[in-house]
Amino acid sequence: MEAVERLAAEAFDIVVVGGGVTGAGVARDAALRGMSTALVEAGDWAAGTSSRSTKFAHGGLRYLETLDFGLVKEALAERATLLSIAPHLARATPFLIPAYRGRARPAWELEVGLRLYDALSGRTRLGRHAFLDADGARQREPLLPAAGLAGAGVYWDARVRDARLAIETVADARRAGAVTASYCALGEVERGEAGWSGEVVDRVAGRSFAVQGRAWVLAAGPWSDGLRRRFAPGAPPLLAPTKGVHVVLPRARLPLRDPTALFASDGRLFFAVPDGAWTYVGTTDTADSRDVDDLAASEADVAYLLDAAGDALGTTFAAADVAGTWAGWRPLVRDPGTEDPDRVSREDVVEETAPGAWTIAGGKLTTYRAMAEEVVDRVVGALGIEARPCVTARRPLVPPELGGGGPPRGAEPEAVARARELFGPDADDVFARWRDDSASAGPLGADLPFTAAEVDRAAREMVETLDDLVDRRLLALPGGLPVSPGTLARIAAAAAPAVGWDAQRQAAEVASFRAGAARWPARPADCQ
Repeated sequence: MEAVERLAAEAFDIVVVGGGVTGAGVARDAALRGMSTALVEAGDWAAGTSSRSTKFAHGGLRYLETLDFGLVKEALAERATLLSIAPHLARATPFLIPAYRGRARPAWELEVGLRLYDALSGRTRLGRHAFLDADGARQREPLLPAAGLAGAGVYWDARVRDARLAIETVADARRAGAVTASYCALGEVERGEAGWSGEVVDRVAGRSFAVQGRAWVLAAGPWSDGLRRRFAPGAPPLLAPTKGVHVVLPRARLPLRDPTALFASDGRLFFAVPDGAWTYVGTTDTADSRDVDDLAASEADVAYLLDAAGDALGTTFAAADVAGTWAGWRPLVRDPGTEDPDRVSREDVVEETAPGAWTIAGGKLTTYRAMAEEVVDRVVGALGIEARPCVTARRPLVPPELGGGGPPRGAEPEAVARARELFGPDADDVFARWRDDSASAGPLGADLPFTAAEVDRAAREMVETLDDLVDRRLLALPGGLPVSPGTLARIAAAAAPAVGWDAQRQAAEVASFRAGAARWPARPADCQ
């Protein structure tokens, strides 16, 4: 692998550890400023927190309650930047938030909050909020229970394809000259005269080598404290991660029209979000002391969300309704002033962990670009190098020049839209394949209707496993949604030319995917 060979052979201005969206953003920013840059990730890109979010690019309406006005304003500005540089991955969307008499927030409080949210958006506002009376709210969303309904607010935020945002950020870092390698885990480190040297284990090839860097940035989310102790053994914990869980229901079981903010009986805000054939519900925000490598949705987590959604919508959901779940760590910065995860600030922190080594922690997916700019500024200043200015707020994530001809005549509109949402201007690579090979334009399965051309294109995005491909490149909702063995086999076969899988490897990948996906609930009979 060329990237691994370069990691072992070259010395770098900056080595970034952690291939989630923040680490990818740091590597992209540094490379675009002309710094020699390396990025290593122990697993797949975005396999941790960055693919386990609620998939919003938002200011954080609920953070107004904790008076985090600065955070909300910054996040709203970064939301606008994201919509500008990655319009295929982020899209403006109306959200609904109902108000019920005697429950959670009164109507007047919600309307004041929405007015303030609009005001903090300033010129980047996506649309003016509206407050509907009870009849108008029920016309817009018939699933809202009528009893006690005082009305509903409609406000604008954005949805984002979280894993693809990280992966395309890595890809643009590579275009800018960064050397990037997934499935490469950092081991022990040692400080020398020219900076730090870190042992990196190539988990694919089963070998290790040293990587040299003048500056190191730890952007490993919930894994950051473990890495920090390698650079500063006595460092106290910086993080207090919380667990966020989502459950996925068939859209037919919860056929909402818009993403809807709801209040649980304990006052917590959560969301129910329609997405194609599914509606997902989440998230929780609970303290959890288990090892960060050990995370899954528990029966208690699932029951909480099902009860909360049922209570808010006046219906009942059962565990048998759940098609899948996903769980992720929220890498919050430790706050000794509160034990309530809802009250912990989502502000980011840049810490100089040791001379020549920084940790970036906390923050929100929406503000990843600004977080990256902040830490690269710190590194540039510390190294005293002449670097180019930051351009990440203006440079498109996928260069427009990657585009070419449009889709062939007669192409399925839904497939065309999906390819454009996945790949942006580079969807024209898919369309060219459709023109050359009409068989590549047909769906590979009704349960996951991607075409062979889409799979081939996605498989060329630094893929090692079928899980990488399906969960994070093609971005089916994570969490073990039922996909038939036949569909998985066809996806593996379509990817094989790009990733070099023979028939035996394809079968092994299908088996591994199905074993890993069977988290909750038990797999339906037709998917065994």
